Formats: sequence, structure tokens, C-alpha cells
Amino acid sequence: MAMAVVAPALFVNHGGGPLPLLGDKDHAGLTKFLRDEVQRHINLNQIKGIILVTAHWEESVVTISSGSHHSLYFDYYGFPPESYKYKYDAPGDPDLANRLQQALKSSGIDSKLDPKRGWDHGVFVPMMLINPKADIPIVQISVLSNQDPEQHYRLGKALHQFRKDGIAIIGSGMSYHNMREFRTLNRREVVNEEFDEFLNRVCTAEDEVKRKEGFVAWRQQPGATDAHPLYAAEHFMPLIVIAGAGGTKPGERIFNWDLSGAFRLSGFIWKHE
Repeated sequence: MAMAVVAPALFVNHGGGPLPLLGDKDHAGLTKFLRDEVQRHINLNQIKGIILVTAHWEESVVTISSGSHHSLYFDYYGFPPESYKYKYDAPGDPDLANRLQQALKSSGIDSKLDPKRGWDHGVFVPMMLINPKADIPIVQISVLSNQDPEQHYRLGKALHQFRKDGIAIIGSGMSYHNMREFRTLNRREVVNEEFDEFLNRVCTAEDEVKRKEGFVAWRQQPGATDAHPLYAAEHFMPLIVIAGAGGTKPGERIFNWDLSGAFRLSGFIWKHE
């Protein structure tokens, strides 16, 4: 029997609602990355499944989608009618969901299964672009509403083992997410350069301990509260999970682009164990 290839852990920015799918000009660079460039870094033909950590699902305990099929959950408002008719019929994977729950239990992490909740736009927006064939099973998992960095990093560490079975771990969030700033028009310059450099530094650190320490102390970094306001850091949590799932080797930045010319977004991958 062929050995499973070690699948990557990957963090992607999913943009605003369905805008990457609607051809929004401000999202053009992000759409292009998800549609054309992710596949340079992840061989979809070798991936047996995807565990996808979504910013748009917060629970008090880690919650795992466990149905054999999940409908789409259009959790956005005020967009054109076509954006409520999307289909993404990738299968779920109840067996993987159960294995995942057991692995979390072994790591001392509480979780629950949810066979009903639909896949939110943190799942289907990037996945419709990354894998339009919808032929790879997906298990969606929530972030924790406590937004505790240590617990999210630990969750990532518990997910790491699945990469050895050919299961990719994808975090879907935003490396910068400040709704008030997004609505402030007429930005002429990048607002979060310092925080973005910090993220690149910790994600590409040679020493895994430095990566963890950086994420656990992320709130103390200059620009952190502007990038992710207090109690509203749900879009940052998937990156912490992915950093935890990264293994011992440094990550690599594979996306660095300015939304609306003002908000610098970064995406990272860990390809090795």
C-alpha cells in the first residue's frame, strides 16, 4: 500500500462575504490566489480529506461537522441574489469527524459533533475557488468563543497527526480584520504593516518554541488591537490553529497582498512534518 503523503497545514484569507466569488475588483488579488495559486502549494490529487477551521463558527467547545453531507449556510447579508444560490457539494466525512473527536479527547480537549450545521462562507467561498470539483471530503470545525490563543494552538497541535494520513488542515480567516476600519474609505496607505511583519516573523521562525510564544503573546504586539479588536479576534484564531498544526519546521508565507490598497493580508503554509 502506498504511503500517504504528508498533507500541508495552510492558512487562507477568505475576504468579505461572497465578494471573491462575485469578481469584486478590490478582491481581485485574493480571488486569483485562491483560484490559481493555492494549487501550486497543495497537490489536491494527493489529499484524502480536509479539516477546515472556520472563523465564522464560534462555540464554547470545539465543534466538529459530522454529517455525510452539509448544505451551505449563507451567513451574510445584503449581497446580490446569485450569491445565495451557490452550490458546493463536497461530501462530509463522519468517520474522520469521529476520529477527530477521539484525537481531541486523547489531547484533553473537549469537543462535540454537529451533523446539522451548514458549511458557512468561511468554508464554501475559499473552497469553491480552491477546489471547484468539490471531490475532496471536508470536516468543518469551529473556533472557540473564548479566543484563548494557547487553547487554539493546542487544538492545532492535536490536529497535526492527521496530516500524516494525507488530511490537509486549512484555516480560513483573515490576518487583518477590523470591520470599522474596512468601512473607512479613502485609505491611502497600509495600516497594519508592523503587525503583518510580526506575523511573518513568528510563522517563519526556525524554532517552533518561538512560533508558539509569539502566538500566545500576540495581543501584546504593536498593532494587534487595530488588526483584531478586543473580543473580535475570531478571524485570527484559525491562523493560530494552523500554526499549532505546523509541526517542527518553519512555515512559509505564500500570500502577501493589500486589500483595497490599505489592509495587508498574509497567508502561510507548513509543508513538512
